[in-house]
Order: sequence, then structure tokens, then C-alpha cells
Amino acid sequence: MLRLIILLVIFSCSSKNEEVVNTFSSDIGLYKAGMNYLKKREFTDAIDKFTELEIQHPYSKWATKGQLMAGFAHYKANEYEEAILTLSKFIELNPTHESIPYAMYLKAYSYFERMPDVNLDQKLSNRAVEEFSELINKHPKSKYAKKSLTHLQTLNNHLAASEVKIAKFYQSQGYLLSSIKRYKNVLKNYKKSSHVPESIYRLIECYISLGLVKQSYYFYKILEYNFPRSKWAEESRYIIKDKKINKNLKKFKKKQLDLKSLKPEDFDLI
Repeated sequence: MLRLIILLVIFSCSSKNEEVVNTFSSDIGLYKAGMNYLKKREFTDAIDKFTELEIQHPYSKWATKGQLMAGFAHYKANEYEEAILTLSKFIELNPTHESIPYAMYLKAYSYFERMPDVNLDQKLSNRAVEEFSELINKHPKSKYAKKSLTHLQTLNNHLAASEVKIAKFYQSQGYLLSSIKRYKNVLKNYKKSSHVPESIYRLIECYISLGLVKQSYYFYKILEYNFPRSKWAEESRYIIKDKKINKNLKKFKKKQLDLKSLKPEDFDLI
């Protein structure tokens, strides 16, 4: 009888231990463990659990969710490149998953959050623009597309500011053709940025310095038409008057002056 009781106790303990092991190694068990680590901000442990989940249960729906949360954990740990790689993998392997817009947004934001100072190389900013734009194109009705539009406006202003910064340096050094190219880039690529009025004004300055009166007057009319109350329009009136530029050089039609009507290639002809 005593032997039977001992065997029952051993079997009972063994079953409980096996149940605990199974719980922690099951797909949902590993996912919950990873989420618990996330809540405690123990990101490395969370990533380890989500990775273990993917290895042990590669075809489980919880492994799929774990891939996404591993990307989130990397992001929260400021491991941006790892986050991008993990999220890219999730997007590639699960193209129809309902969380794809979120994964694309988080991937784009991993670039956006590292947007460098305007004095530095803007590779990360440009990648953020590409990623947010792709999200908007593929999932235009997603709530993350709306958020992306706001970030794109910030990026456009930032990249335009970088172009203006470089252009003003070239202008100050007398490299007027190089500065003109940069200012025109703002008009071509960042039409909605807040740096457009100044860029047009600086183009007027550059063309006047080069003795190209017709071009300077054309840009003056564009500035006056689109931003009549800006300080840059006011400054341009002074410079046109001071340099005695003939205001009767040419009459322009609305479509020649309205920035909404002008195409990027139109600026190459000015």
C-alpha cells in the first residue's frame, strides 16, 4: 500500500511538472511570457521569448503575432535596425495580415524617429518618406495612413530646410548655379513646405547677381502671386525696385504663376 501511495505521489508530481513545462513551451504560453516581459519593459527577454516561439511553433498564429511584437520590442529598446529587419520579415511573410499597416507604420517610424539635424546627411529622412509613402499608397484608408500624412509634412519641411541650408551656403560662397539648383529642388520636390517663399526670394537674388533680369522678374511674379503677404514678397518688392528691374518685361498668365499649376520640369525652363 505504501509503495502504491509513493508511486501515485511521484506520478502526480511528474504530471504537474510536465503540465508546467508544457504551459511555458506551448505557443500561447510563450507568447504570453513575451508579452509579460514587454509590459515590464524587459525588452531583451521579450525578444528572446518571441524568437523561441517562432522557432518552436513556426506555423502557429501566435508565432506570427510574436514576430510583430518582436519588432515592437526592438523598437522600444531603440534597436532600430533590428526592428526594421524584423518588421520587414513580418511584412514579407504575412502580406495579407490585418496588422500589416501597423507594421509598415512602425517600420517607417523607425526611420522617422532618427531624423538627423538639417546640417547632416538626410538618408534616414528620405527612407522615412519612402516608407510612409508606400504605406499611404497601399493602405490609404488605414488610420496609419492618416498619421503618415502628418509625418510626411514634417519630413518635407525638414528636407526643404536642409536644401535651403545647403543652397544658402553655396550662395554665400558665390556658387550661384549650385545654389539655384538647390532652391529649385525645394520648389520641385517640397512644394507644400514652409520654405518655398524664401527659396523663391533667394532665386531672385541669385538671378539678379547673374544679371538674368527676365528670370528674376518671373520668380518675383510667382512669389507675389502665391505669397503676396509674406515677408519674402515684401523683401522682393524692395529688391526689384532697388535694382530698377523693368516691371513691364512680360505679362504672365495665371497658370504660369500658380505653383499648383506649375510642374517640376517647368522650373528647369526658368
